[in-house]
Amino acid sequence: MKICGRTQMLDQYSFCDSFRVMKKLGFDGVEICLENRKWEVREELFDSRYLESCKEVLQEVNMGTFSLSYHCDYIYNDICFENLKKAIPVARILGTEIFVFSGGRKQTGDADEWNLMVNRTKELVEIAESNGIILANEPEPKLVVRTTADLIRLFNEVDSDHLSCNMDLGHSFLCDPDPLEAIRELGSKIVHTHVENMKQGIHNHLLPQEGDMDLAIYLNELSKIGFDGGMALDLYNYDYEQVAPAAVDFLKNMISE
Repeated sequence: MKICGRTQMLDQYSFCDSFRVMKKLGFDGVEICLENRKWEVREELFDSRYLESCKEVLQEVNMGTFSLSYHCDYIYNDICFENLKKAIPVARILGTEIFVFSGGRKQTGDADEWNLMVNRTKELVEIAESNGIILANEPEPKLVVRTTADLIRLFNEVDSDHLSCNMDLGHSFLCDPDPLEAIRELGSKIVHTHVENMKQGIHNHLLPQEGDMDLAIYLNELSKIGFDGGMALDLYNYDYEQVAPAAVDFLKNMISE
């Protein structure tokens, strides 16, 4: 498992500068986020010349690009849906086959809502298939896909090797009856992860060193299923640059043990 930084948390920098900062902070790789902290799209990632500059800096700092991501309400927001479709091919240009995404908040909970999500996800999967990209959906509290069971239902209705899971360990802790069983059930469908800690019943991303989760158990379970991909540090409520070194060391020590 490789510990990655998320560019969303360093949006005070250009993408290229954020890669250099992440290298100094001790990260092994990068999750390049299409959105900034205000959840606005950073349009420069749609500029082919800018993407070439990003690739050059990633090679310069010798950092793996483990994923491109865009978290948005592609179910109800047409603009987000179009941006998502446009963004998927960017992952291939940046040298990763993994695109992390999530859906919108549950509004009605009825069959029409679910079917709208399924149909739009099918469109995204078709684009991913034609570009050799694996979409990694992230279940999250209050979303239409909230639990591992929801995600498996989506897998059953959108049957493709190009649709997988971004397992946010804290989200699973909050939403799944048995998070460790969820890891086992998803198995090889987990192609990317997010890591943080949580207090029981509270959706608040905490430092890995804090909270009620025994992260060592989660990492051990991921190791058992053969997961060795990117694990992005997912913190919103901190000065990311300040807290990252200790968090990265904590996680790397846990992995090595």
